[in-house]
Amino acid sequence: MPGGKFEPQAFGKYVLTDRIGSGGMAEIFRATAFGVEGFTKDVCIKRILPTLSADETFIKMFISEAKISVNLHHANVVQVFDLGRIGEHFFIAMELIRGRDLLQIINRCRAQRRRIPVPLALHIMSQVCEGLDYAHRVKLEGRAAGIIHRDVSPSNILASWEGAVKVADFGIAKASFKDEKTATGTLKGKYGYMSPEQVQGERIDHRSDIFAAGVLLYESLVASRLFKGDTDLETLERVRAAEVPAPPSALNSLVPAEVDRIVLKALALKPEDRYQTAGGLQEALADQLFASTDRVDNKALASFMKKLFAEEIAAEEKIDKERGNLDQSAPVQSVKKNIEIISAMTPIPSGPNTVNDLPSGKRKEHLSSLAIGLIGSLIIISVTVALALGYWLTIRPTPLPAADAGPRTQDPPVSMANGTLSIRSLPAGASIVINGMPIGQSTPATIGKLRRDTTHRVELRLAGYQTWTKQVVFGEVDLIAIEPQLVLKPKPPPVNKPKLGILNINAVPVWAYVYINGKKQPRPTPLYAIRLKPGKYKIRLENPKLKLSQKRTVTIRPGKAFDLVVEMQ
Repeated sequence: MPGGKFEPQAFGKYVLTDRIGSGGMAEIFRATAFGVEGFTKDVCIKRILPTLSADETFIKMFISEAKISVNLHHANVVQVFDLGRIGEHFFIAMELIRGRDLLQIINRCRAQRRRIPVPLALHIMSQVCEGLDYAHRVKLEGRAAGIIHRDVSPSNILASWEGAVKVADFGIAKASFKDEKTATGTLKGKYGYMSPEQVQGERIDHRSDIFAAGVLLYESLVASRLFKGDTDLETLERVRAAEVPAPPSALNSLVPAEVDRIVLKALALKPEDRYQTAGGLQEALADQLFASTDRVDNKALASFMKKLFAEEIAAEEKIDKERGNLDQSAPVQSVKKNIEIISAMTPIPSGPNTVNDLPSGKRKEHLSSLAIGLIGSLIIISVTVALALGYWLTIRPTPLPAADAGPRTQDPPVSMANGTLSIRSLPAGASIVINGMPIGQSTPATIGKLRRDTTHRVELRLAGYQTWTKQVVFGEVDLIAIEPQLVLKPKPPPVNKPKLGILNINAVPVWAYVYINGKKQPRPTPLYAIRLKPGKYKIRLENPKLKLSQKRTVTIRPGKAFDLVVEMQ
């Protein structure tokens, strides 16, 4: 990982041990999580900058998408462990990958005037497609999640020193408006990895990720950008037209013709002409690898990485050795602070053989041991009480009837017992009607005491949406949870409405909030497919962090798209 002097610091239950990088949206740290009995685990912390923590729209998107990524478990997807907020910082804790991303790999190859070997490039992208295919097909709570990455770019493809390939930032790409900075001799930018339909602001599906994977495959084979133009607008236009100037074999004679066909199919302009699943693209790559005489696997990739980044790997190993027990220091300091508070509240008596008789250094060590033991004892006692209470609640016997209570009535049959219905809706706030009777509750809600041997008609009513209806039968089930997506009522066709125009806005080299005729847009740049009535509009872009502001006036014409790129200076 990148070096630089960094003092370890406590961050909730984590200790930040190294600062890996930063951008306009977040900081990335290597961190250590601590558990009982000296258990530690290295993780990666992505901490949102405080300036964005105050943006409710951004944070709502960040939390919503991160909740999805926590449920993704696949060998080719970076695992997210935790999502939370500490102080003013929202963060996610994820799997720490010791290695480099595809952007760094391609740039290093370019610096050494070489390319990624064709079989290794196919292997890397085959693994990427494995991860994408899993995410596209995964089910959450029994339903297809419909996850689309939306940001399949070189910086989000990680290769470890051991040769593992993983897709990063799954589920939060929609909330990540990254500050891409220019560096000489490096590949930069995100526009060149969008799909044509994404650039045009159309509704996208998983085939947008397949197009982006095709871009990565092309660039991995030839070590140069595919859609990069002299300006952002030129790049967008090239993506919109899906212009592939030449097949990979024209730039790299080692690329077989069959690989050209795979690349060009993935880069088809129309989604229906591409591979229809990431699994289909992965199978095509796997077939090509099988036909190759070269043996390619994670070990081969690991060997390539160790040769390409020999100095970096040696430097990381040296840092790890020098760090030694450094990761343990922060928690110990935290415990010592707790000891000082405890001792101030409950003085320790002095006298023979007491702590105060010990030398200063020994006394601190004794206090550290005492506090650690006290905390450990409290944890053990709490867990024991919780387990005992749970066990008692589970196995406690049913009280016997009193002697004069008379004959005990027979328990109702299982089919007559009550069931519980948990209802959520998207959007929330729909009134609930059961068996034709409004119950006075709105979604989300939990309704109990419903007969399990009866069919219940559930209706959800919300202004502007079609009434949603479902027949619910519990049978042998105690709890049923439903979460329908309400459908908007069809609107009558517009009468004599002027044809709208489209405005696409971006700020370079940093992000900015956009005000159109004084009205702030819900998220920062880049913004696409803003539909406006024909006419003139005053545009103001502001970056409050850097105190930058620019103003423009644009004219929107009916049925036309206007691309506005503003340099924030």
